[in-house]
Amino acid sequence: MRTRLIILALLFTVGIFAALQAPDIALNPGTLIKGHEKVEGDCFQCHTPLLGPSEAKCIACHKIETIGAKKPDRTRFHQGLAEKNCAGCHTDHIGKDAAKATHGFNHGLLGEGWPTNCHDCHAKPKDGMHKSIIGKCQTCHQPEKWRPATFAHERYFEFDRDHPADCASCHLNERYDSYTCYACHEHSEANVREEHLEEGIRDFKNCTECHRSGDEDEAERIWHSKRQSFPGLRRGKSHDENRHGRDDD
Repeated sequence: MRTRLIILALLFTVGIFAALQAPDIALNPGTLIKGHEKVEGDCFQCHTPLLGPSEAKCIACHKIETIGAKKPDRTRFHQGLAEKNCAGCHTDHIGKDAAKATHGFNHGLLGEGWPTNCHDCHAKPKDGMHKSIIGKCQTCHQPEKWRPATFAHERYFEFDRDHPADCASCHLNERYDSYTCYACHEHSEANVREEHLEEGIRDFKNCTECHRSGDEDEAERIWHSKRQSFPGLRRGKSHDENRHGRDDD
């Protein structure tokens, strides 16, 4: 038993000695990225013995104030990091491709203001939906997790069994800055016009102003509320005409 312990102690000592003297041979887990190939074989350029990679060693070569300075199209957000945690985003020893050496970015490392300035770092998506959207990314997305989006469609129209979340039914040709209710409803635009004029409603192009869901009673309640809010609102007059005091006569 004692002999075994002595042998294990010797092997451990030899292993530690080899790791300290030639770590690139004894411990090297893989090839460095192309930008680090000059320090290939010199582990202590980045690692502290027995402690691993060190932010201080990273910054000794990669000055925070100069990161991104040579590439004008690259956002210099490193200067705004609230915490210098290089290993929070970067790794190595997985091949020469630098793109593979960057893992999930933690937006919590950014300083105040940065997490809401998405377009400073990210290009706007070019799909039909995002092209038509004017607003801030955080209306639908969160820095902690980009997907799923959390757009509150019920603020504009509430889906139900008869009105499913089928974007193409209301937003034609991927235009999300406009919508139509005539794509699936059995009534025509002429019939809708006639029905609304009977109620004294001439401004009915924006359906969801009153119709927030498939509940017809809700639409009537909203319309009556508007009439009470605008005492001058009479049958046959539009909202704009009442706001500006113009008469039909």
